[in-house]
Amino acid sequence: MKLSERKAVVTGAANGIGKAIAHELAAHGAHVFLLDRDRVEGEAACAAIVAAGGRCEFRELDVTRADQIADVASAILADVGYIDILVNNAGIWRPGTVVDASEATWDAVLDTNVKSVFLVSRQFVPAMLERKRGVIANVASVAGMVGAADASAYAASKGAVINLTRSMALDFAAHNVRVNCVCPGMMDTQMGDAVVAHYRPADVPEASKQNWQPLRRAGEPDDVAKAVLYMVSDDARFMTGSAVVVDGGLTAQ
Repeated sequence: MKLSERKAVVTGAANGIGKAIAHELAAHGAHVFLLDRDRVEGEAACAAIVAAGGRCEFRELDVTRADQIADVASAILADVGYIDILVNNAGIWRPGTVVDASEATWDAVLDTNVKSVFLVSRQFVPAMLERKRGVIANVASVAGMVGAADASAYAASKGAVINLTRSMALDFAAHNVRVNCVCPGMMDTQMGDAVVAHYRPADVPEASKQNWQPLRRAGEPDDVAKAVLYMVSDDARFMTGSAVVVDGGLTAQ
């Protein structure tokens, strides 16, 4: 299997894209640590992986809390010694322009989507650098590439994730630690539902997620998970600093 004996950490993995990534990595042999603040959904997602024959452990974690991240990371590293794969997936979407979004909303989005990548990575990357082996996949968004009306905090946060990915790739290349990110378009997730509900009225048939992108369907979490599987596998051994777009043609328009 592609990831046999690899150890992986996935944040925000209780549902949506993170859950699909955790399942995909486990299905290909990785021992996955599923991190999320939702204990009920997180434990259920982990149990499903185990029931399917995979290896998974759940750890409750709020990725905006540096103290919690340090404690959880220390416990994982004490248990298994190191990790091979880190997927920074945790993220939230909130509407608002720079005029009407509250400071609390701005802070919540930037803390969850960007600062968490910094906080989580700084706990796990040192062991990768010491071993001169490791791969990181950050989950960004096409909103970080082309912007998004009435979602300034979200677009800013995902643009930051893309450039943070590039900087991390340059910082760690000499240590054989690769860093890439994936940029999903409209997805069939709870977040996707919230985005569509905000921008397009529910009683207009053409406003559905299926009509959002040229391929005329919303992306499935598995579509992103398979891209991440490639990025973290040895098949992508010469790939670092890249932003992989998985958007059904949205940004090609």
